[in-house]
Amino acid sequence: MAEADEFGQSETGDSRNLTIDGRYVIDLDQKLADFVNCPAYHVKDTVSPTTDVLALAPPALLPPHASAAVIAKMRAPNLLSVRSFSDATGSLWILCDAPPGNALSEGGTWTETSVLERVIVPIASILHAYNEAGVTHRAIRPDNVFDSGGRSAVCLGPAVTAPPAYFQPDRFEPLTSAICEPAGRGSGTIVDDVFSLGALAAWLLGGCVPYRDDAPGAQLEERFQKGSFAVLAGHLPLSQDVAPLLAAMLSDDPAARPSPRDLLHAADHKGYVVRRAAVATAPIILGSVRIKTARTLAWYAARYRKEFASLLVRGVIERWMSYELGMPQAAGKLALLARDVVLAEDGTIASSATFMELISVIDPTMPLCWSDIWFWPDAIGQLLTTSLAGKSKASVDPSLAVFELIRTGRLDKFALVTSVPTQPTACAMVQTAARQVSIETLADIDRLPYVLNPYLPCLSPRCQNERLTATWALLQWLNTAQDMEVSGATALLDRQMTIFMAVAALRSRLVETFSDLAISKNSWSLDLALLAKVQHLYMTGPLKGIGRKLLPHLTPDLKRWRSRSTRTSRGEQLAVAAGEGDLGLMQKILADPQALRRDQAAYNAARKLENKLKTERERLAHQDTDVPQPMRNEMIRLATAVGVVCAIGSLCAEIVL
Repeated sequence: MAEADEFGQSETGDSRNLTIDGRYVIDLDQKLADFVNCPAYHVKDTVSPTTDVLALAPPALLPPHASAAVIAKMRAPNLLSVRSFSDATGSLWILCDAPPGNALSEGGTWTETSVLERVIVPIASILHAYNEAGVTHRAIRPDNVFDSGGRSAVCLGPAVTAPPAYFQPDRFEPLTSAICEPAGRGSGTIVDDVFSLGALAAWLLGGCVPYRDDAPGAQLEERFQKGSFAVLAGHLPLSQDVAPLLAAMLSDDPAARPSPRDLLHAADHKGYVVRRAAVATAPIILGSVRIKTARTLAWYAARYRKEFASLLVRGVIERWMSYELGMPQAAGKLALLARDVVLAEDGTIASSATFMELISVIDPTMPLCWSDIWFWPDAIGQLLTTSLAGKSKASVDPSLAVFELIRTGRLDKFALVTSVPTQPTACAMVQTAARQVSIETLADIDRLPYVLNPYLPCLSPRCQNERLTATWALLQWLNTAQDMEVSGATALLDRQMTIFMAVAALRSRLVETFSDLAISKNSWSLDLALLAKVQHLYMTGPLKGIGRKLLPHLTPDLKRWRSRSTRTSRGEQLAVAAGEGDLGLMQKILADPQALRRDQAAYNAARKLENKLKTERERLAHQDTDVPQPMRNEMIRLATAVGVVCAIGSLCAEIVL
């Protein structure tokens, strides 16, 4: 690899091999089938050659979330271990053991006893360890659980190969997660994992029916109307021991689900009491839907805003919740909010802020709803990443929704009304991150994902496939990449590269504020100034490739020097500095304010002298010389005589010679 010796790389081999932790050699030419939706490569363990290890490379747009390093250290029986979670090579690599058997998604026959003893209890033990560590798994589904056969427990796959719950089919997610698009689901809580485990058990007992062709959201309405247990497991011939267990695990009320500790004794067939949610005797009609629960009301209110607003301002919603659901406190809060509801001409609620609060009052376990988008605050980083890449499936731009939430301070309001314990902290983190990177306009919102997730690679389209998670790796790519310039480019870097480097320096505390390194726009000279700072901050050594790429485009900056000799001299110095890869010296040569002032002063003095001489010449050209006529005649006579004498002398000289 050209000029790779300009960088210190402790964990690299040749151009097609990478060595991790000094023992795991990844062969980039041996790509394997994706493992749990993550690109995988062959690995050789030089310490234990017979060990079967996989190298996983999360795509740039689907990085693990910020606490992935903590999760990667989790160890528990029947959990597929992560051997290494490292970006020491400049890109994130996850090394884990190969699974001990086939994924459950390949089908099989399961009894209640085998599901209890081999699936629920072993995975509950893992979730208990996760809960004690304060993290969640959020990837419990058939293709991430492996069965080696016999009577042994299944093995749960890793939780750090993608954003939380991103690849979870709707049927394996609680309603409060399934209504969000995959990027907006977030880490959730441990009882969300309990729901996924219950859904997995119901799927196994139902005969492992294929689900890959399920349309997103196909079962949501039925689940809101009938309940998730009724839809996912109500058709199964369950015993009196297992039915209450699954009913509790699949409860749509998070508080009614058992904890992982409770499930450790599931195989003993101990009784589970399902706490029923309040159900109205007289339903309320919203649109054409008959609604009997608060959760269903919250869901349909977002779909029938006009009808909901009409009932709200007339006090119908307040009275129904108070008398039918026994929720007088929530009804009282709705009455206060109804006074602030502003209706547009078509009768819809005009204020997203008010509507968000209304939904949270009706059911504080529901995710944040803003401009028809459902998402959890701890998923904002991934939601923006997906949106900025043009991959969002939302009907409204999530970037605008997040910007409005930050600008209006409504995240703090949601933190006060939600009953999900992890979300207030997430709201505070987003607001803090927004202040760190000075989000003042909608155009600034693309800075936020980098602050919220240290494992987010540089999202520049030019290097996205490289999955570069470190500034030094981006510099190396810029330094060695061939034919990387876009035709007609006006700069070496692009916006994503500059934001990535500025946030990385801020996170490493190499700069005090985001603006210390960020630039307002990209141009060849501004990129040189930025890269010179970065070269100094990270002490990278020579960057000859970058210097050579910048050099041909710096001529306009040289032309600021008025003196031709100075331009020539500094141009030669600039070429030498570029060849040495000293970006700081290149910047100093181009941006020498004292020398520029002297050059400009000399230029101004020369222009002033030039103007003075022009004025004098014009004055002399128009000056009338007052010579008397006799003197003028004498001058002509004398000049004629001198001319005749010179002519005679010339003839004589010609004859003699």
